[in-house]
Amino acid sequence: MKTYTIPRRWLTAAFSAALALLLAACGGGGGIGSGGTGAAAMGTVDGFGSIFIGGERCDDVGARIAFDSVAGGFEPETGEVKLGQRIEADLDGSSAACKILAARIAPEVVGVVSSLSPLTAAGAQILVNTDPTVGPVTVFDGYDSVADILVGDRIEVHGKAVPVAGGVAIRASRIERKPASDVWVRAAGVIANLDPNALSFTLGGLTVHYSANTTILPRNVTLMNGLTVAIWSRSAVSANTVNADFIRVLRRSFPNQAAVRVEGPVSGCNGSSPCTQFTVDGVAVVINGSTTFTHGTPSDIADGRTVHVRGTFDAGNDQLIATAVAVRLRDPSAGLVTLLGSVSEFASDGTSTFFRVRGVPVTTDSSTTFNCAVTDDRIVAVAGHISGSAVLATRIDCPALAVGTVVDAYGSITGLDAPNRTFKLAGRPLLNLATLQWDDNTVFGNGASATNLADGQYVVVRGVYQGNGVFLLTRVILDDTPPTAPGGGLVFGTFGVVHNLSASGLIVGRIPLAIVAGSDIRAGVADGVVVRAWFYRDVANSRWVALLVRPAPLF
Repeated sequence: MKTYTIPRRWLTAAFSAALALLLAACGGGGGIGSGGTGAAAMGTVDGFGSIFIGGERCDDVGARIAFDSVAGGFEPETGEVKLGQRIEADLDGSSAACKILAARIAPEVVGVVSSLSPLTAAGAQILVNTDPTVGPVTVFDGYDSVADILVGDRIEVHGKAVPVAGGVAIRASRIERKPASDVWVRAAGVIANLDPNALSFTLGGLTVHYSANTTILPRNVTLMNGLTVAIWSRSAVSANTVNADFIRVLRRSFPNQAAVRVEGPVSGCNGSSPCTQFTVDGVAVVINGSTTFTHGTPSDIADGRTVHVRGTFDAGNDQLIATAVAVRLRDPSAGLVTLLGSVSEFASDGTSTFFRVRGVPVTTDSSTTFNCAVTDDRIVAVAGHISGSAVLATRIDCPALAVGTVVDAYGSITGLDAPNRTFKLAGRPLLNLATLQWDDNTVFGNGASATNLADGQYVVVRGVYQGNGVFLLTRVILDDTPPTAPGGGLVFGTFGVVHNLSASGLIVGRIPLAIVAGSDIRAGVADGVVVRAWFYRDVANSRWVALLVRPAPLF
């Protein structure tokens, strides 16, 4: 696929509009507009400042986040929403805005790479996308690009199936490297070649066997060709064949007249034009004379093209009556990523800068327009586009702190007031005078708990600004006391997925770290593992040098 550069005139206009939305009250947003009452949203995460799903801003404050799974499944009980993931969100039906109550992270494939040409994992062919007009550009985590992927790597793939010669392939919106120590498999797709006698069917290029011991959900469902399912297996794929421990039918059905948002590639047109009835992510969509097109026209809808649809669900006919449609091919801001939040994990090598906003890695280069100085804890609004494993910033602004802004910070606890559930963070430019407050919904991790916090502990926190100098904490993770660099040099820290590990170095996120005598690389550090890394700048050799690298708990 071609490499596509977003014209700067589009970025400037789109970012100005997006920034205005980010700084306004939560809800509503880009894509296809807003309004009505919410029930559900399904799509690709393409920005943060709350969460953007297919270009539409959805308020995620207080939302419950988990992996889409089954009882007895293998995914973690909790998760963190990341750029490029597919998510399924339950929305507040009483809110006119898109307000998320709960969100499920829904990978298409988790498994081992068996081929590079074509890229295949768990029997599924995977397409890497670099053209933002076609669909979300593929985000990498644990790799810098598709060239880093090797046969035998274990990966988690987000995306949706699109037609290719001879079948279907997953057009990936995110490919994340996972530890090779796990062997379980997840795969999703449409059942074909069902053989009830042999108890088998295919999902793309994967042959799935099931038995009386397989848990099939819902319990009363009958498997048949054409059903969209997700399957889980405790054992690895062998010769593109797997034995399913769990099969769940993914029925896209909602309450009658529920407001539904869905983003993804079109299927079911079969060459008809204009295509007025089609499917997006298992949801049957109907276009009629009342449907508004904010980008494109009905003649632009075709199999494989990405659309964002809003509408009202007709439960009697199991279909979404579209009120608004945006065809990504015709959207001038397609591919624009907007991020609003505080800077964390800042590092600079004198030419480029590296930092995170809402957990998303951001890099800069000579083309980046800085409208303010970027430092740790600074509130920034970033416009950019996906570049491998990071967002390459085109423009950075520094708006004032506003109610609803999400901040990430690292520091030591001071002024702990356990009865009132508050503390401060020492030495943080943004937070050292602010009151940080936890509640019953705050997630604690790595040994931290509401009962064992103490002054002097170093923690990583995420909080939402409530106004009047108060941040409501959504998570508190116990962290390291920062190590000391040789000669007292400046120490930097980051979290990320390890790749290219060798005796002389490793890469964490986008930062290459040299391993030298004195580097403390803890047991368990391996390619695909999430780590906490501390490092410093070796001026003589112009390189980043690892001080301490250890496995890190997932947030």
